[in-house]
Amino acid sequence: MCGIAGIYNLYSTRPVTTGELESMLATMPYRGPDAHGTQRFGERAGFGHLRLSILDLRPESNQPFEIDGGDLVITYNGEIFNYIELREELEALGHHFRTESDTEVLLRAYKHWGPAVMPRLNGMWAFAIYDRRQDTLFCARDRFGIKPFNYLVHQGRLLFASEIKAILALDSDLAQPDYESLSRVLRASVGARGERTCFANIRRLPPAHTLTATRHGIKIERYWDYPLDTLHGVSFADSAQRVHDLLVDSLRLRMRSDVPVGLTLSGGLDSSALACLLRNFFYGDFDTFTAAYQGESYDESGDAQQLAESLEMRSNLIPATQGDFLGTLRQVVRHLESPTHSHAVFPLWNIMRAARRRVTVLLEGQGADELLAGYKSNFYEACRQQLRRGKLRQAYSEMRWAAHTVGAVNALLMAAREANPPFLPRVFRRLRGDGGVYIGPLQHCTERPESERRILHASDRLNASLIRQMEGGLVDLLHYGDAMSMAHSIESRLPFLDHRLIEFCLRIPGDFKYRDGLGKLVLREAVRKEVPARIIDTRAKLGFPTPIARWFRERPDLTIYPVLHSAACRQRGVFAPQAIDAAIARHIAGQIDLSSNIYRWIITELWFQEFIDRQPGGRPLPEPTPAVAAAN
Repeated sequence: MCGIAGIYNLYSTRPVTTGELESMLATMPYRGPDAHGTQRFGERAGFGHLRLSILDLRPESNQPFEIDGGDLVITYNGEIFNYIELREELEALGHHFRTESDTEVLLRAYKHWGPAVMPRLNGMWAFAIYDRRQDTLFCARDRFGIKPFNYLVHQGRLLFASEIKAILALDSDLAQPDYESLSRVLRASVGARGERTCFANIRRLPPAHTLTATRHGIKIERYWDYPLDTLHGVSFADSAQRVHDLLVDSLRLRMRSDVPVGLTLSGGLDSSALACLLRNFFYGDFDTFTAAYQGESYDESGDAQQLAESLEMRSNLIPATQGDFLGTLRQVVRHLESPTHSHAVFPLWNIMRAARRRVTVLLEGQGADELLAGYKSNFYEACRQQLRRGKLRQAYSEMRWAAHTVGAVNALLMAAREANPPFLPRVFRRLRGDGGVYIGPLQHCTERPESERRILHASDRLNASLIRQMEGGLVDLLHYGDAMSMAHSIESRLPFLDHRLIEFCLRIPGDFKYRDGLGKLVLREAVRKEVPARIIDTRAKLGFPTPIARWFRERPDLTIYPVLHSAACRQRGVFAPQAIDAAIARHIAGQIDLSSNIYRWIITELWFQEFIDRQPGGRPLPEPTPAVAAAN
């Protein structure tokens, strides 16, 4: 897990300098506290790399890494979890290795198979390979968007990096807002799923895509896609067994590490399943990390601690307190490089900060909800599926369970959001309480996502909906996860995002995943022998809740006013002060919960202050230093 940066001259004659590469790396030192390096390829191109050492800790595995006398060079962020199997295959084909790293395996695999290597990789990655002989640059991002790859074509040069800050280091004038992207965060809860970032002209390489650059320009191609067919004749029991076996093997691969590994553990099914399955093959010392909400009704820390102790794992409870709310949020937005609609990043930040004192790698349960229908809103497509089959009783059952679980009004709102009729934005604008707030360049921006592929050819409506969730909201969550973990020099690994598991789960019938208001049916059955019944049979779905509504009501002087009443915000020209003040007053009075809106306004203003208002050469915010503290 690392940070990457690079420059490739498409048609510019401006020489690439070591100073430019060093300035890019200097913006994100937390991504690679163990080593850093740069390499230029004449005046045409250059790579920079920051290393967080996970596999083969020796300096011989530092990057940029080259083979064949420098003919092929790579800068790479991520892990290829099946690197041992790939290495054995390559050795049988005549390749020889000088390190034990997955980096060398990836580069030699590319040498042997070229771009056709992509389907063979199991892991997470964002990398660039320079072929000195052909003067070509080949870049790729993993299937699901776990690792970031930002790029820009500027003055005849392709600039790329793990973080946008590294690109801005080369030209501060590039720090210009993309108001359409900001609007989608504020109005439609859209984060990092699109190609457009919150900075005008700076783009993300989409998940499952490659980028090839030559003197003739750049070409972007998709190398993998979600399956659209459904397996027939497979039983529920056999499916559950297959899910069990795939998940165990995914865990086994993701435990490959030369540094300590831990697990974020809630009281829910996903992380509990990982903890229990882990004990099928790993019996060593192990740490779990849990957010603790003392005195809150949704606190699951007691259940998580009980499970960890029963598995003879060390339980670390991380208090989720208000603390320096705005100070932490300023750090969060600096690492996210965008506003966010989700205040779950706040407890996640605290967990990562605490975990770094004990481990360098963390397993997480991210992705299970999208893959296995964990969200209550899935009742809508489940109901439509039954109606399509003419099964009226089953369709009624789905609606009844939804109304019973989340309430009739919420169920109708969920259904409306899923159906997404043309009048919906106006309705939700009134319901969410932000009417009249956005002015100036935000006033007429769209509320729709940048792009949403309609999965028209899937044979199962629920599976099609799950694919949209994985291409949409999950990519946003993965962006948050990478930013929060790497801010503290932590590698986050996600066993549910093994492509073999995903390809199988999206081909079994939707009924195997969601029925009668309950999701993850096949996972519950898959782990029934290992996970306690109290966890398997619960219908609760909490995630990372935060008592932010109460914090705003009790201490607006510490959480709201310093930002939204600041002169900078009042003069910004994107928020109407009177409308903001009215919404804040209603929330504090307890008339309505507008905490989600207020949070978005605060973090958006903090983004403007951090990235747009700062003058070139301005002093950056202090970086967290958990890795240094841990070393001492």
